[in-house]
Amino acid sequence: MSVIPSLFPFFVLSKLLLSRGFALPVPKQLFEKCFGVSADCAPAFFVSILGGYPAGAAAVADLYDGGVITKQDAERALCFCNNSGPAFFLSFIGGTVLHSVTLGLLLYLIHILSAVLCGRLLAGRKNTLLQIRRIQPRQTPQRKRLPEAISESCAALLQISGMIVFFSVLLAMLEEVGLLRLMAQIPRIPLAEVKALLSGILEISVGILRSADSRNAFVLCAFLMGWGGFCVHTQASAIWQKAGLRPKHYLYAKLLHGLLSTIFALGCAAPSALSASISGCVFLLCVLFPTISKKWGGNPARNTL
Repeated sequence: MSVIPSLFPFFVLSKLLLSRGFALPVPKQLFEKCFGVSADCAPAFFVSILGGYPAGAAAVADLYDGGVITKQDAERALCFCNNSGPAFFLSFIGGTVLHSVTLGLLLYLIHILSAVLCGRLLAGRKNTLLQIRRIQPRQTPQRKRLPEAISESCAALLQISGMIVFFSVLLAMLEEVGLLRLMAQIPRIPLAEVKALLSGILEISVGILRSADSRNAFVLCAFLMGWGGFCVHTQASAIWQKAGLRPKHYLYAKLLHGLLSTIFALGCAAPSALSASISGCVFLLCVLFPTISKKWGGNPARNTL
């Protein structure tokens, strides 16, 4: 699967739409109550679940650079607006790894649900005392928007491709020296699961591909897709650092995304009364937790990121 053909159209299209002030008909109060950010962040979330890693992070940075959202909203949105798109789930995971497009689609739905619940869990009351917003830059003439979007997308994809190559070479070196096999001997877990997990923690596509040898490929893919891998996180950080953003809880959010995806995937892989009860309780906890914490957690201002 090639990175550039799958990401390039979404990068260009998102930059064109966001530069024109594209907005989605999302209920403002519902979005703000659910995620604790402005409804102007909604386009970035939809770009993330359609375009894949790290198109969502790029969309958030573009909204902040354009003065559409505040710094506080941008840093909070990065924690749940950097997700994978359907192409990776349906073609690579469903078609190549699991040999079932239906399972790939189910994993994609779990991925979206976990991203929404992750944003809900991390939602806090907005701090109206500190609303830093970028001064809106000079509008680019319409005839220059497409060439500018293409050039900026090419620069971003060149950096992303370099990071993928770096982490892939790093994984190959670790395996060549036998480090992955050595670490697999520490816990009493099958070698296939350990190699897939350790590889996916660093570079997601390698970990997903190696999970095909595991009997728990469905659950492993759910966790790895939610986590994203350090390669993806490095790509996203290069984008948001250029915009001057610093999401403090980003890694915790991605780990939470992976854990939630694992719980729901286990419920689907081994359906039973117990697994359904656990999944239902986790879902309700995620939905109700922000309300409970604001009511019983003391000062609501402390619940912000």
